[in-house]
Amino acid sequence: MAHECISTQFIAMSIIIIFSLAALLLVYSILQIKQVGNFSAFALDRNAFGVVAIYCTFLASGIGAGHLMGAAEKSYATGWYYTIGCLGYPLQLLLVAWLAPRVYQWRQCLSSGEILSKAYGGNDIRLIAGLIWLFFCTGIISAQVVAMQRVSHMLIPQHETLIAVLLTATVIIYSCLGGVRSVVSTDIFQAWALLLAIATLLVWGIEETGGIESFTQYNLELIQSLKQESSPELLILFLCFLFGDVLIPVSIQRITMARSATQARSALLLTAFVVFWVVLTSGALGTIAQMLDGSRHASETFNIIILFAPDWLGIFLFAGFLAAVMSSCDSYLNTAAVAFSNDILPVACHRLTDRQQLIFGRLATIIIGVGAISIAYYVNDILDILLNTFEAWAPTLFPPLLLTLFYHKLPKRFFYIPFISGLAGLLIWRSVFAQTSWQSAALLIGAALNSCTIWILLRLNSNHLPKYLFGFRKDLHMPD
Repeated sequence: MAHECISTQFIAMSIIIIFSLAALLLVYSILQIKQVGNFSAFALDRNAFGVVAIYCTFLASGIGAGHLMGAAEKSYATGWYYTIGCLGYPLQLLLVAWLAPRVYQWRQCLSSGEILSKAYGGNDIRLIAGLIWLFFCTGIISAQVVAMQRVSHMLIPQHETLIAVLLTATVIIYSCLGGVRSVVSTDIFQAWALLLAIATLLVWGIEETGGIESFTQYNLELIQSLKQESSPELLILFLCFLFGDVLIPVSIQRITMARSATQARSALLLTAFVVFWVVLTSGALGTIAQMLDGSRHASETFNIIILFAPDWLGIFLFAGFLAAVMSSCDSYLNTAAVAFSNDILPVACHRLTDRQQLIFGRLATIIIGVGAISIAYYVNDILDILLNTFEAWAPTLFPPLLLTLFYHKLPKRFFYIPFISGLAGLLIWRSVFAQTSWQSAALLIGAALNSCTIWILLRLNSNHLPKYLFGFRKDLHMPD
């Protein structure tokens, strides 16, 4: 039965959780300062974490509350359409797991921009990669800030923006002070908190809506109605989540910080299966909210659940969501700061000391976080932010970066010509199909043109085509 309003005790407990969580994270980050004495420890901290920690940080960074809430809200509004599209993400993790041993061969590099610059030659490519990743991260962080506002709105609608800013500031500070060590250590707690919260909520929701038979029947009817939806649009959404952020720097960072390529692959495989369950659960939570009260706006999906749930479960859900949304935010903040200090800054300042890189990395964490808060103030759709952000990566840097996993030395034209082709395809498609449902395919068109251009370039150099493409040769080079 729904409560007429959220109880004062519930609000009080939630405020205590907010400030307690913020205080604990800040104290922990202060304790980590002495262990982050150089830029390498801030950026990568190699060999510090095992399979479980790598799995937790993959899960926490990939499936934050922004992704979970966005999918649940879309499920509340449109049924299982978007949830099925989101299943492209766990498949992407399986693809990255297959590529993990090749990524691990670039372990000496601190960023994706550094990998590209060593493979193609030149700081200009490194600068481009760093700038694109900064743009990408700002979009992802903005989506998490919007999710923080949604979580806060469940409890204190009048001050949701203030609470979101407080939580984001906490993430900024502990990411700034403790670097990737703080990020991964907190991800371990945050990942388990999220899983326990949504699992408990799912069990309660099924019982609250009439039991397993009623829940199953309702969702089967929704799934059958998908036959009336446009299959090409669903396929486009699925492929966008499959290729939209494959091999992004966050993933590469997690792989290269592992103690071995085998550990990185094991963590990715485990993450893929858990994420598959999380995506389906997020869709189920959306339909549970719809069954409880289908008359509200999609942005109120979890408000509905909290109104019907007992106070203890609402507090548990709130704590899990806070942990999750902060975990995704900190991962992208850290890699964005690394890109600034390791890829962008060295182009302008050639003689940076390690200490200076560390200082600038921390300053960048603060500036990027503040910028993301500003964007989140004007944009309110979580999934739309994510999909638009993906367009900055797949059509431009993903195919050239994928090529470096098979060739460790390439001429610059193998980067610039595909890069320009993919970017042109993206912009032209968006212009031609603006304001139509086909506009979302721009990401795929750009990535496909980029990939096709690379293949053509390889064919033109057919005498160097990879007879060793699917083997492991570190000394495989393409001549200028």
